[in-house]
This record gives sequence, structure tokens and C-alpha cells, in this order.
Amino acid sequence: MKKKEAEGKPSTTLVKTLAVLKELSTCKPRRASERRTGLEKKAELLSKWSLILSGVLLAPPALLGYFKDPAKALSEVVQNAALVAIALSMSLTLLSFVAPIFASAWVLFRWEAVTYENLRGDIIHEQSIANRLRRHGVNALTEAKMWLELKIKRIEARVTWFFGDKTAALGLLATAYVFSEKFGGFPWIQRTLRAGPGLSNIGDTVLLYAAALIFGLSLGAVLIKHIAARYRYQVELIDLSLR
Repeated sequence: MKKKEAEGKPSTTLVKTLAVLKELSTCKPRRASERRTGLEKKAELLSKWSLILSGVLLAPPALLGYFKDPAKALSEVVQNAALVAIALSMSLTLLSFVAPIFASAWVLFRWEAVTYENLRGDIIHEQSIANRLRRHGVNALTEAKMWLELKIKRIEARVTWFFGDKTAALGLLATAYVFSEKFGGFPWIQRTLRAGPGLSNIGDTVLLYAAALIFGLSLGAVLIKHIAARYRYQVELIDLSLR
């Protein structure tokens, strides 16, 4: 009995390796919002509030037009107020679209400084993660890297076995083409589903299920590749910590 318990208990090396993998599971690259400049953040905030105010200004004229009695004419003051509110609403809506565009154009003129700041932020962020990982020791980090690389190979081999290299996205496009061009798009799908499986439309049914299968497998392959990219990022962090 004691022998079986000893065999089921993980070794000290494995415990340390799992600790590394657990900490890596919480490590993430910097978010896109963290890469935005101050002007881009202000433009995004301005765009958000412009849309909210636009909706608030548009609500009274819309309610007035919906509940207004067609037999009664509105006073000139009410009409002018409604027109002003609609004009302000349209202006704020336009501002919500224009503000991010101008902010992006400003960033393009300062691309050298912006790219340096993003690189600097990435280095500081990932170096802090590497400093935390070093506390686990070289052996545990090396073991964790071995397991992650093995997992990446298995994932990529599984995807390649189904689709070949870099063809999952092409499978999605091909399926979309089948739906939209070859068989009449969504009306064809609707007619086939409404008719149900049967000998009268066996060809369409087989084609529909085949396209759905390809779409499902392609979408799954894209998601699996995303998981592999996540493991690859963790391997890069280990390489950085081993330097």
C-alpha cells in the first residue's frame, strides 16, 4: 500500500516543474490597450462619450416623432429644438468616428517614438516575468520548457495531419465560398434545413453537412494554433529567464 502511494506521489522535480507551468499560465503579453498612446486613449474616451451623448440627444426627437399626434402641429420652438438636437447628435456621431482616425494619423507621424515606447514597455514587462521565473531554478525551467515544446509539437502535428501546414484559414475561406457563391448562400442553407434529410435532397444535405464539417474542423484548427502560440510565448519567457 505504501509502495503504491509512493509511486502516485509526484517527485520533487516534477512539483517544481508544475510550479513553473502554473506561474507561466498567469503570464500574458501586454494588452493592446496598454500599447496605445495617451492621445489614442483620449480619442477613444472622446469617441465613447460622443456616442453616448449622441444617443441621449437623439432620444427626445425620436420619442416626440413616435408619440406625436399627426393631427396636431408642433410649435416652432419645439421643432427648432428637435432640429438642433438632431444636428448635435449627428455632429457628435461624426466626431466619434473622426477622433480615432486623427489620433491614428498623429501616431503615424510619430511612429519611431511610438514603436520605441512599445518595445521598451514589452522589454520591461517580460523582463519582470523572467526575474520571477528565475526563482524556480534552472532545472525546473529546463524541464518546463521541454514539456511545453513537446506539447507544441503534438498540437502542430495534429493540425498538420488534418489540413497540412497553414491551411486551416484557407479551409474557412473555402467553406465561406461554398456557402456564398456555389450554392446560393444562406437561402440554399435555409431551404435544405427546412426540407430536412431525405432522398429528394440528399445531394444538398450531404454538401451542407460536409461544408459544416470542414468549417468546424477549420475553426478548431485555428483555435488549436492559438493555443500553440500561447505555449510558444511561454517557451520564449523561459528562454529569457535562462539567459
